[in-house]
Amino acid sequence: MRGALLLLLFGAAAYFLTLLHVEAVKVRGTEPRLVAFGDIHGDVFRCRQILQLANITDTEDRWIAGSSIVVQLGDIADRGLHPHEIYDLFASLERQAMRAGGEFIFLVGNHELMNILGIFYYVHPDVMSAFGGEEAYAAAFGPEGPYGLYILQHPVTVVREGVVFAHAGITPEYAARGVESINAELMNGFRGERDLLLEGDAKGDGVHTLSNSSSPLWSRAVLDEAKRGNCSLLMESLRLLSAHELASGRPPVRVMVGGHTVQEGGVMAVECNGSLVGADVGLSRFFSSYGGYVAYVEFVLDDSDPPRRIAVPQYPFGRAVRPPTPPLLKDPMRPPRRMPDNWQPSSVRGEKGEGKWRRAVKRRTKRGDDGLLHVSVQTLCFFISVLTFFLVCVVRLRRRRVANGRHRSWWKL
Repeated sequence: MRGALLLLLFGAAAYFLTLLHVEAVKVRGTEPRLVAFGDIHGDVFRCRQILQLANITDTEDRWIAGSSIVVQLGDIADRGLHPHEIYDLFASLERQAMRAGGEFIFLVGNHELMNILGIFYYVHPDVMSAFGGEEAYAAAFGPEGPYGLYILQHPVTVVREGVVFAHAGITPEYAARGVESINAELMNGFRGERDLLLEGDAKGDGVHTLSNSSSPLWSRAVLDEAKRGNCSLLMESLRLLSAHELASGRPPVRVMVGGHTVQEGGVMAVECNGSLVGADVGLSRFFSSYGGYVAYVEFVLDDSDPPRRIAVPQYPFGRAVRPPTPPLLKDPMRPPRRMPDNWQPSSVRGEKGEGKWRRAVKRRTKRGDDGLLHVSVQTLCFFISVLTFFLVCVVRLRRRRVANGRHRSWWKL
């Protein structure tokens, strides 16, 4: 009886120890890649180039990043020739990423909001002509138009893996509201008629609640203060955002990432001991005097326990190097097309909502580039426990036979 109990306890211990070990290895080995890149401003060539250089897509615009999380920081609209092509590409990548167990997130920028509000100062005239004139363009990008609807189905800010992303920066005023409240505010200004723009400057002050200089679509205050050596605004914003995340059972926010402000010389700003990243390097070639640089930022896990995400800027052509590119006039402009009416982008359901849960399940059940296990942990532990039990029985039986003077080789038992 005592021997049977010992065997049972030994098997149970082996099971749980193996379970803990494999779970630890699994968590360490299957964390998704986390990648972000900044403002594109209508340059589809540069958009495709950065996606390919970051191993997100292949040359046919197919998602090859498995369970990776990729965040684009907004401002697809204006300046360049191809904003509608980029929106169409992003809609495709969102679907592909979801099927692969990953996530592609497009954030709303201030230029997206300006276009929806009917502020077309920065729209390339050839793009306006491709849509059939200003009236047709306004209809396409209005709150009820195909591109306007697509934009409004996306968030202003998201938190992934302890990193908060926004187009510009999140001041304490907005951080106190939390991510869900900020995202809900985007739709609040579009409950009435299509034409919301009455009179105002290029920022549409007074027209939409996110059209003010302190909103996450416009604010440069956090980054400006950090560059002066003052990290207090950033730390307070991270503290307030973390309070909301912790209250929802999620990890605290440790890093903030934004675009909007083009960094001098194409070098990303990493401030406050890595807690703030200015990721806009002027990717678009339509910034003739200071654009055309190529960079993205990847957030890798450090060796702390629990591990944290550390920002590592990537410069595929070299730091502060503006690579040679095809002339702008050689880039053909494809006519705009409507978005599929039945397509709901992945971020519509809100931060960490049902859509995120479904993607988490897919990451555990599909094999991506990070090498997920095909055999469940429970199954593996069961087989290890059975094998251990069998070996212990063989050893005990062999010892008993030896003690009784009836020793035989173990393979004859």
